[in-house]
Amino acid sequence: DSADVLRRLHIGSSAQQKLELLDNLCKSCGYSGLAVFGDCFDEVGLLDPLLYPTALKVFAREVCRNEILNQGRFHFFFPDSRASLDLSTDRVVREARFDRHFVRDLTWSRFQLQDLAERRFLAAQPNAGSKGGQPKFGSLFEHVSREDFSGAISKLQTPRELMVFMTELLARVEAHAEDNTMVAAQDMEIAVSKAKSQSV
Repeated sequence: DSADVLRRLHIGSSAQQKLELLDNLCKSCGYSGLAVFGDCFDEVGLLDPLLYPTALKVFAREVCRNEILNQGRFHFFFPDSRASLDLSTDRVVREARFDRHFVRDLTWSRFQLQDLAERRFLAAQPNAGSKGGQPKFGSLFEHVSREDFSGAISKLQTPRELMVFMTELLARVEAHAEDNTMVAAQDMEIAVSKAKSQSV
């Protein structure tokens, strides 16, 4: 057989054909069907939202099409909300048939994000397993009022924004390590702005 025939029979030329062939292969091996999980899309170089701001939106629209979602169990974990990825427009909703394919937005409360930040901060300490002598997460914000702290965290919506926010804060603390300057309200405002600007 020619290469074209082999590709059509065993590899497929379109995304739909490839998924159908994979599904048939799974079933022939005794499995009930194909399940696809997608995560960490923004860690792919060509989908980096900092280098290519619209690439992830285009990718999300392409994979959220009815003919692809019809193939089986798909679970895509995108790093932002449907609205931010332009997946809530009339055209996309109509083409993707979101009335048939359930799409879930993962939402994070201020308390969940704060708890996540505290756990990651403690896990990053050199002697994470020992008790006593460990810096507390709250000690970073001793010079910030509770209202300013709560207000800043409340503006964050995703773990990605939290990561950018904390990275910026810690960088500002390290930049002033010699004079023991702690986080101030202005630093938090700058960190929030940077986190929001680097979201998808």
